[in-house]
Amino acid sequence: MTTTNAGSRSHDSGIQVHDPAAVRLVELTLGFWIGQAVSVFARLGIADAFDGQHLTVDDLAARTDCDPQGLRRLLRSLTGVGVVSQVSPGLFALGELGQHLRTDHPQSMRDLAVLQNEPWMWRVSEQLQHAVSTGATPIKNVLGTDYYWNWLDQQPEERRVFDAGMVSVANALQIPTALSYDYRDVHRIVDIGGGLGQVLTAILTANSHISGTLFDQPTTVDDAQQALADAGLADRCSVVGGDMFQAVPGDGDTYLLSFVLMDWDDEHAVRLLRNVAAVLPPHGRVLVLDCLVDHGTDTGPSGHPFHMGRTVDLFQMCMGSARVRSRAEFKDLYTRAGLRLHAVHLPQAPVSLMQVAPA
Repeated sequence: MTTTNAGSRSHDSGIQVHDPAAVRLVELTLGFWIGQAVSVFARLGIADAFDGQHLTVDDLAARTDCDPQGLRRLLRSLTGVGVVSQVSPGLFALGELGQHLRTDHPQSMRDLAVLQNEPWMWRVSEQLQHAVSTGATPIKNVLGTDYYWNWLDQQPEERRVFDAGMVSVANALQIPTALSYDYRDVHRIVDIGGGLGQVLTAILTANSHISGTLFDQPTTVDDAQQALADAGLADRCSVVGGDMFQAVPGDGDTYLLSFVLMDWDDEHAVRLLRNVAAVLPPHGRVLVLDCLVDHGTDTGPSGHPFHMGRTVDLFQMCMGSARVRSRAEFKDLYTRAGLRLHAVHLPQAPVSLMQVAPA
């Protein structure tokens, strides 16, 4: 009797018996189950339950209040993707990726994993075919709004989960990108739409000569003020509430737009950039942290290409009227706003930093 391996070759003859492309497509189409499994793993706090130990399924089940058989099957599904490893039959350890699902990891992605499995996200994303076929934005029919953040403002628990997920993204992607820049000539940064100020906090902490202003909606700035105070930055950073499409504070030599333009269509993006250009001093600069849809394709941990910007673009297509832009499209926005693209830092990274100057 001939036994074949899980790939596509016979053990005894080495003959190719499966089409590698077909096997790869099976992997891709089943991939959403892995995403679900990672999210459930995160939501149940299993990474924390390991507590640095090798544990049996029964021990983990007792610590997480799970059914042992169900938990065994979940863990088994995650052994091949780096979340857990099976040390011996029935004994598991936390893998490298699983470490990042601990709540105490400095770059924890636990909250992002939870967010990606939120029911409202699934309800909108399942309308992707409708968006592709018609060009319409599904979120209007699903959530009754043009932009997801309008809906989140009315849903406190969903907003809490979303904000926590965005903190994970900031820690893993935005902050390392922001800290790669040389701030020696910067004196005051105005962070437009900076949320709770995670990125600005990191910049100010690493550059003691800089002061800052956090600018966001009035409903956000109270929490931001407390977060900045907790970080010991109350004396170096002011907090201002307002509408960035009306005007922005005029006291900075550097303006930061971190993951802001990707959420808006061209009309709103140009309006915002014009407001920044109106107060930007001749020697000033705008730092834009965003994904570039045309950056080089990176190879993901699976060995297959992964392009974050092009994947996030599907989210934008379903969740509003924005999109992930190319370098040429960004240059067009800047030109229309009276600005010019001066340089692109980390052009091959999932998140790039564009330095923009007065025209």
